Amino acid sequence: MTSGPILTRRQLGQGAAALAILMSLPSGAFAQTGPIVIASEDDVSTLDPHLIRNNHPIGSVVWSVFDSLVRRNADGTHEPRLALSWEQVEPTRWRFKLREGVTFTNGEKFDAAAVKYNFERMNISPFNTESQLWPQTGLTAIEIVDPLTIDLVTSAPTINMLYWLEEAFIGAPAHLKDTPADVAGAKPIGSGPYVVTEWLQGDRVVLKANARHWNGEPAIKDVIFRDIPELSSRINELKAGSVDIAVGLTPDTADGANSDKSKAVAVAGLRKMHMGISCNGIEPLKDKRVRQALNYAVDVKTMVETLLGGQTKPIASIVNPPNNNPDLKPFDYDPEKAKALLAEAGFTDFEIPIAYGRYPAAKEASETIAAYLEAIGLKPKIEAYEPGKFVEMIRAKAFTGIYYYGWASLINPSVELVILTSDAVDNSNGYNNPDYDALVKKASVTLDDGERQKLLTAAETMIWDDCPWIYLWYLPALYGVSNRLDFPVRPDDYVEIYRAKLKA
Repeated sequence: MTSGPILTRRQLGQGAAALAILMSLPSGAFAQTGPIVIASEDDVSTLDPHLIRNNHPIGSVVWSVFDSLVRRNADGTHEPRLALSWEQVEPTRWRFKLREGVTFTNGEKFDAAAVKYNFERMNISPFNTESQLWPQTGLTAIEIVDPLTIDLVTSAPTINMLYWLEEAFIGAPAHLKDTPADVAGAKPIGSGPYVVTEWLQGDRVVLKANARHWNGEPAIKDVIFRDIPELSSRINELKAGSVDIAVGLTPDTADGANSDKSKAVAVAGLRKMHMGISCNGIEPLKDKRVRQALNYAVDVKTMVETLLGGQTKPIASIVNPPNNNPDLKPFDYDPEKAKALLAEAGFTDFEIPIAYGRYPAAKEASETIAAYLEAIGLKPKIEAYEPGKFVEMIRAKAFTGIYYYGWASLINPSVELVILTSDAVDNSNGYNNPDYDALVKKASVTLDDGERQKLLTAAETMIWDDCPWIYLWYLPALYGVSNRLDFPVRPDDYVEIYRAKLKA
């Protein structure tokens, strides 16, 4: 089976008309027969399995179409997928036993050679700009033991192999090899629970259940991921019955999702919202005392109550519970201490750029923080960015002031801490501390649990005091969900539609 074409808006034709007719059916009929529609703020910009740029929607679609050796569960545990089992046979050698009888949806066979080809593809440009399997695990060689056994050899022991394999997706090797990269990214061929039948960039991705999936055909047969940028439109369509899952609700809008057809669903989120502080930007921000002053200047507790309806809490570490250091606490709101630190550093009335993009409550949070900074004598200058441009600026480390951002919807302390090492791809603010780098990197190769925890705690404490961020809050994971759907919500933004079911 092959995927359908990628279309432009001019090529909607009969497909759009058919969708319009489907959406106009009486709500009862639609609720029983229509596809499950997932509405998101962002567009799916690629379907290449090795160019995943966000958890959702790209990650959610890729998780639906491709399989990996291991899958990350919502609680951070590891689920066997294309690998049946694994063991660390030597400190620097991981052995994986592969699932027999799996085929890609174009008929290609899954085996160790397919794994080797995909992993080696991840290590070449442009895929190595997104895939972190090689640099984060120290992978140096991939050795085929037999058609269903493969060894991954690393330069040093690593504790994070399984985590990075969970984002290392396996595509049909001949298809990837024989197809130009841009075409492969538009016509994906995986072995996952769904097949892409249509991709209209900027509008929707249409999926159909893979009847030959090794784990059985998913209960939901037809799925549409739609791009609906306006939150109010997502909620209105949810209540009308033309959307089944509305992603990215905010605390002040969640109640609007409750109707006779839908309800708001919340789960404690893992994404740590913050104002990234550009340590390679304007001169004052290079001084730790200034960065600490910014944290004392902002009343995060009050912002959580007023902007987020008290539905979350301030973060108290770069590391998510339950692995965080309980001795660390959120910064107190103390504007006088903030002023004193600024005076001590010799920077008292400088202009500070504030940037924001797509995150929920980004505008309101940025404006409130600007008011707090103005109250201690600074001169904030706010600039709103179109989401694509904001991401471009993040990747280029181009912001010079502070910017509203979120990180690490996961439970893995060594991975959570790695973002702020100086050579990390995701280090967007230019923070550079060799002592911190050394602690994090040593922890990632330390197999003794007790010794590793000491290193992680030391790094966690160091970074908290160094203040590369204005520490804010956990982003609540809020969804609007159709009453016809039994849908397990995750705290890390991924939508696992293959685990959903229609209610009886």
